[in-house]
Amino acid sequence: MSELQTIITTANLVPTLLPVSNKLNQCLVDALNQRSELHSGLEETNSVIFNFRDKNYSAENGGFHPVEIALTKEADNTWRYAYITDFAFVGNRYPELAKELDFDFLSGEWFASYLGRYSSIKDDGAAKELYQLWEHNFLAYTDMGMYDEIEINVS
Repeated sequence: MSELQTIITTANLVPTLLPVSNKLNQCLVDALNQRSELHSGLEETNSVIFNFRDKNYSAENGGFHPVEIALTKEADNTWRYAYITDFAFVGNRYPELAKELDFDFLSGEWFASYLGRYSSIKDDGAAKELYQLWEHNFLAYTDMGMYDEIEINVS
């Protein structure tokens, strides 16, 4: 087992208010393991932010939405999802990237642009259903190699 795997594994990712799958956990662990330059010093790391991008995504042509996923380290050296955010272009004349979906596990709230507000995740069937649909699609796009730029930042 590499040094990295002993720091973040599918076994030490804490469950969230939504059913994050082991497949998503493994996707993040695999992305980290592919970045050997990040291996040193991860013991002191308190957060890891993943950015998945389709370089061809644009307001004019569409494509696969950028996704940001953040993990934070707990005092007992487990890792917790801080948030998962899916961005999309909005606006006609001057489109800009904005949150389309946001699952904020630290605050226990979720946002969907079509609702225009944050709501509590706890006991919300719509949040669970939308999350599962989002995760299924994200993992399918990842498996198809649609994200041709994956950045990982640690702090």
